[in-house]
Amino acid sequence: MKTRAVSSMILFSWFLIAAGVAQEATPSTSSGTAPTFQYKFRPDQQERYQVVVELNGNLPIPGAAGAAGQLKLILGISMKVTKVEEQQATVQTALEEFNAEFNGSPFPASLDMAKSVIPDSTATVTPRGKLGGLQGGGGLMGAPLPGFDPRNLATLLFPLELPDVPLTNGATWQFTRAFGEGANALRVPITARFEGVEEVDGVKLLKISETFSLPIELYQDAFYQPVSDKEQATHVMRGEMKGNGVIYLDPEAGVLQKLTLNASLSQTREPIKKDGSEVKEYERESTQLTLALNAARKASAPPSAATENKGN
Repeated sequence: MKTRAVSSMILFSWFLIAAGVAQEATPSTSSGTAPTFQYKFRPDQQERYQVVVELNGNLPIPGAAGAAGQLKLILGISMKVTKVEEQQATVQTALEEFNAEFNGSPFPASLDMAKSVIPDSTATVTPRGKLGGLQGGGGLMGAPLPGFDPRNLATLLFPLELPDVPLTNGATWQFTRAFGEGANALRVPITARFEGVEEVDGVKLLKISETFSLPIELYQDAFYQPVSDKEQATHVMRGEMKGNGVIYLDPEAGVLQKLTLNASLSQTREPIKKDGSEVKEYERESTQLTLALNAARKASAPPSAATENKGN
């Protein structure tokens, strides 16, 4: 029971964050020419990423709010293009590898257990990175997560909407990204800035930084589930989530190459006293959480190697 409780934690404790990237068409990165970027999609295209998430603080576990600890998640994530249309593509994301550590010790959670909270999901993506058709995927935890929704991994692999203009050094733009579904989705305002072209391992990449800050006010029932009718709520959660990240895009391949993200969450949950009485300090549940995330694109296997693997 204890292992299952902590395993539910690991996949919910992803209070996370942040986002960006998008686009298709081969941009120019030559000196003196402002680059552009679009995602490139081709039928049956596949990309794989190694993602490391480190959480430190009060991990938000339903039924056990405030449980403190350090959680490290090592994920292998895949993205496959299943349909290409003129204005958008349909992509499918999936969790392929899962390992975890809790307070420095291996955490015995299976891939199947992880996939119950990080399910396969689909989304549509435009060449500029606008997402649509996000699905909840039936994950066990219903709360939307800003920036990195484990039920919708496309929000991680396509985390930014880019402008339809050439990028000049220092140019900034803003967009809003929704995480979650329906009325309970969190809509996170993000400010992005083009930092220039940077050569990494011999490849010229576009470097974009991002920042975000989101005040939180969520109304919940006694079981931590969000409610749309404030009159039916028994508790209210208030706080702030903020963070910053750096995103590297490969303009030749038209894909996300790597990203880093640092974010923090502070929030307090307290009962709603409908009789007007004062909320006591012991009735409040406060949590503090920091997150560090790194994602990197894996090198594609040579065609010969892929053929050999299929034949074995």
